[in-house]
Amino acid sequence: MATITLLGTAPGYPAAYRNHSSFLLETGGHKILVDAGESCSRTLIELGIQPVELDTIIITHGHSDHTGGLAMVIQSCWIMGRERPLPIFLPRELIQPLTIWLNASYIGPDFIPFALQFQAWEDSHQVDICGVEVRVAPTTHLDALVKRFGNGRFHPFSLAFNSPEFEFVASGDIGAPEDLLPQLKDGTNLLICELAHFPPSALFKFLQKIRIGRLVLTHAAAEVLPGIDSVLAEAHATLPNTEIIFAEDKMQVRIPGRGEARG
Repeated sequence: MATITLLGTAPGYPAAYRNHSSFLLETGGHKILVDAGESCSRTLIELGIQPVELDTIIITHGHSDHTGGLAMVIQSCWIMGRERPLPIFLPRELIQPLTIWLNASYIGPDFIPFALQFQAWEDSHQVDICGVEVRVAPTTHLDALVKRFGNGRFHPFSLAFNSPEFEFVASGDIGAPEDLLPQLKDGTNLLICELAHFPPSALFKFLQKIRIGRLVLTHAAAEVLPGIDSVLAEAHATLPNTEIIFAEDKMQVRIPGRGEARG
């Protein structure tokens, strides 16, 4: 059985009792960390999982609420005696600055005894990671920065995961629900979707014509959190055939198997 554990569900700035964006995918004996917001390494320890056990790290984009815990994950792996390489899939623009940052913290490639295998999404938008096909698609989350600074940087991605046993989609950060069209053209048994950068009603209306078995809402904006009960009521009313889950830190979600309609 494949599972997802939500390590961090906060919006893009500190929120009480919530870590920043991160989840752990466990499948076939493998552990894949998706985004590395702080304090993902501490939360892993609290769940009885050592960071050194991670097989791969996936980064959707460069915002610090998705990358701020990466250095501590790598430092933990070093302290715990990791020897095998650590693959890290990420936008190409992050490779050089992350290498400089990690070396400045004395835990980069110049210092640690295991290889950091940076692999850019731009090299292949579809890769095999621990037996799971992972497909990325660009989103408009950073378009305001593109307009201001040019298109040489600012490349966020959504994620679709496919294996013989399961499939699901994770939004990463998106500019609008329509960003998910490339990943949801056939629907999905499970969608993990952020709720910070557009009105919740826009997401629910967009999903009305798409087959979604289970919807996990995470990364809710601070102005959304106080009214989350009414947001969930709207979600249930708009998507009556979809199981709706509001994410909390340390929540474990079973990934439906292929052929399962919901929960």
